[in-house]
Amino acid sequence: MLKINLLPAGARPTTISTVEQFHRAPLLWIVFAIAVLIPLWHWTMISTRRRQVEQLTAKLQVLEPRQTAVDQLQHKLQQLRAEETAFRGMKQSQGGWAKRLNILSDATPEGIWYTELLLDHAKGLVIQGSSIGGAGPTKLVEQLKENPDFMAAIKNVQIESLKTIPEGELEVVQFTLNCSLHEVSGTP
Repeated sequence: MLKINLLPAGARPTTISTVEQFHRAPLLWIVFAIAVLIPLWHWTMISTRRRQVEQLTAKLQVLEPRQTAVDQLQHKLQQLRAEETAFRGMKQSQGGWAKRLNILSDATPEGIWYTELLLDHAKGLVIQGSSIGGAGPTKLVEQLKENPDFMAAIKNVQIESLKTIPEGELEVVQFTLNCSLHEVSGTP
């Protein structure tokens, strides 16, 4: 800024008054401080957030395998609870499974053997086995359907799959029977 003093030389002040300097100097310092401190504050906040994000990412990477294990355990727990519910239903409202398994044994035609009995929550009682010749599984299903004691807890018995495998001169039929259960009205 250009300043022209038109006063005679003796009347001219030799120095700038403190009043003129006072209002300029602090304002300049305040503007300078604001210009420096605001970006510094932003940089500090960004650095702090960046460190927090890095720490949280590291913690997340440590916890992800644990979360996967927890998810697997929860899924297994749900399966076990479903099986428990099915077993409780069989025990309380559909009792007599030992009797039904005895009926299954008695109704089994000659030449059939069982490889697996499975209680599946969705499918019910699943019976897998093998037979010499193809008529055995069909005859078994008919005999089970005709028995009222067996069918008291079973809604339907059906052949889910048949697979014929030649074994020398014999034909071995692998089969899967699906015995869907009646719905259980109440569980404890």
